[in-house]
Amino acid sequence: MQKEKFMIYRRDAQKGTSTYSPKPHTAPHFAGRYVEGMEDWASWYCFNKKDDGTYEAELDEAWNEGSHYGGGTINVDIPKEWFALSYDEFLNHVIRLAAASHYGFTVDDLKAKEGLKEFFGFK
Repeated sequence: MQKEKFMIYRRDAQKGTSTYSPKPHTAPHFAGRYVEGMEDWASWYCFNKKDDGTYEAELDEAWNEGSHYGGGTINVDIPKEWFALSYDEFLNHVIRLAAASHYGFTVDDLKAKEGLKEFFGFK
């Protein structure tokens, strides 16, 4: 169960909203090998604070499978030990969770999100 959600990105967000990004957040499709001309995309990217006080990274990925979309949601717990790091070090670790860096998300993208530092409990 989750308590709070902090949205970083939504693919369908309108320009000017907090979850909009001019970046496409796509990656080549890999099915045992890269499939030429086929791309995966991030539908959304967020962080969740669960009822027990722990946090997780969440990214929903999708790709075209003809008449429908394939994909799924990746949820990865953020290790408690990482909260003892500096905020910059923490972000350098967190960006590698849930395939975020694979879809072009960067530490600078996270640093630009107003309120994220406080959401994670950093001063």
